[in-house]
Amino acid sequence: MAPGSNLIVNEDLKERIASWSVVWPRDQRELWTNLLASESSVSSSGFPILSEQAFSLFLEQVPHLFLDGLEILNFISQCRYMLEASHGWEDSDEVSVDRALSVVRNIVNTAGVTSGTDLWTLRHILNSFHQLGLVEAFKQNKPLTTEGLAKKFALDSAQLEQDLIMLHSRGILALSSQGYALNSRPWAQNIFSQISPLDRRFCEDMVEKIGQGLALGSGTDEVNEFFQLSNHPSDSEGWYPTLNDIELGFRIVPLVIALRTQGFTSQLKYETYIQEIVPGLTPNQLSCLRRAGLIADNDAVTLLGDRVFARAPGPYGIIHAYHSYMAHHTTLLKGQKTEVWVSRGANVVASQQANAKTFHLINESLSRYCEATGFDYDVYIEHAVGQGEATRQHYKKHPDKTVHYFGADLEEAAIARAEEARSRGELPADMRFVRRADIGEPEILIDAIMRAGCKPQGAVMVVGNGFHEVRNQSNEKMIQVFKKYCDAGILVIFTEESALSDEDLLATGWNTYHAGFRYFHAISGQGLRPAIDDPNSPCDRLSWHKCASLAGYEVNSEYTTRTRTIYPYPRKNGTNPAISVNYFCIPRKN
Repeated sequence: MAPGSNLIVNEDLKERIASWSVVWPRDQRELWTNLLASESSVSSSGFPILSEQAFSLFLEQVPHLFLDGLEILNFISQCRYMLEASHGWEDSDEVSVDRALSVVRNIVNTAGVTSGTDLWTLRHILNSFHQLGLVEAFKQNKPLTTEGLAKKFALDSAQLEQDLIMLHSRGILALSSQGYALNSRPWAQNIFSQISPLDRRFCEDMVEKIGQGLALGSGTDEVNEFFQLSNHPSDSEGWYPTLNDIELGFRIVPLVIALRTQGFTSQLKYETYIQEIVPGLTPNQLSCLRRAGLIADNDAVTLLGDRVFARAPGPYGIIHAYHSYMAHHTTLLKGQKTEVWVSRGANVVASQQANAKTFHLINESLSRYCEATGFDYDVYIEHAVGQGEATRQHYKKHPDKTVHYFGADLEEAAIARAEEARSRGELPADMRFVRRADIGEPEILIDAIMRAGCKPQGAVMVVGNGFHEVRNQSNEKMIQVFKKYCDAGILVIFTEESALSDEDLLATGWNTYHAGFRYFHAISGQGLRPAIDDPNSPCDRLSWHKCASLAGYEVNSEYTTRTRTIYPYPRKNGTNPAISVNYFCIPRKN
């Protein structure tokens, strides 16, 4: 069945929209008038949503990365102007079109932020595949199994399987009962026929080199060469990535991170002129930014650029912190031992940016809970402390509250960052830090609190994406970890991104940055868990909610908060997980 074939359209509304004097993206007037005149509504959480048919039509037929995304955002601005200038409309029609425009804008903005790291990861994987002969193997257009490939090319089957899953989740490979095969569509065929090996220099971390050039006002020959791009066949089809997209994303990610490390991204607002703020950009870098739709031909920051510069540094930085894995990817794929690591310092900074909104929701939920129940606490713990963003927000919100603050982390780099924040006055002056505190070993933290003369009973612990880092996870181990915190009487509020399947990712395009997030956590031994227990899912891991509940916690739904759902439409089976959830876990009274 063709995408959107069952789309229900208000024909009168469609006719009025078709009369608008706007620039239709890719001249797809019929498609866009159908989309905007189709049914729209609001989710139970208050987010605007389309029908399943409308979203399917958009996903399969509307390219929306980089310049395509910018064209759509400019189109939406024109549509909103026309909508405001329209007369004689029913209020319900105007609201419906406005909702549809909001959904499309959200999809495009999200893709602008989430696609980059997936494209960056794909480029590294494809480079290794080219070097090892896997690209040629897949060009035969026959199904191939992980075991068969691993045996033929002497590869590590576990690493290879994760690589194949990543390529499948981005639509490049198809999966059947016979194995993986190259997608038959032209854009995928062109990726494997046109891909070339990377210069070995460019497999290394380029962020510092790019940043030095930005600071000094001139880039090295190596940096200039890195940003040279070739033009490949323009074969965009729906949400799927082309080789041009992959090559561009590979360069945009380290460039945006370098702009952030040099302090520029916060200044790059809509319609500001980038060269007035960043005079050190080279012609090749400016060309990449234009091709990515982040700046216009006159070098002014675009609507898309405004969004990416504001929201992408956090997610980009979290994934790029795993760069060592990709710099040694070919070695890992061969099954040879090599030293790989996560760049904890970079990860700490990126996580703070990415989790700032989450911690605001968590601290607000805590305040609401205290007001409603009379609960009070004098110990506030931030585990996986990073730079102490949750503590910073809480301290700013409650400057006069008598609270013993603790920050805990396994990594010294994280503690060092938090201590620097404390010395700057951003964290409480008497905040204590617990070093080498593995979140999977609760007794380390509990003992430290007691040695400080405080009681864990009635304490509050906030965790931002830390529990998935528990290594060698099993359901039983995770339940035991939660149980130890519960038995100590600690109220835990933690956030975790929901584990998603390939089916979810393929059906929602770039609606999250989960594909790369899942990939790096899998190859580094960490474990994501679903937000919803689905008996039909091949995943054998219990949900975070289930693990906490079996450990003795009441996961209180009133104070548990969620981001938007991954599917921007109501699903027939009712299963629509939130991208991430802030679980509010209250110890049950024995």
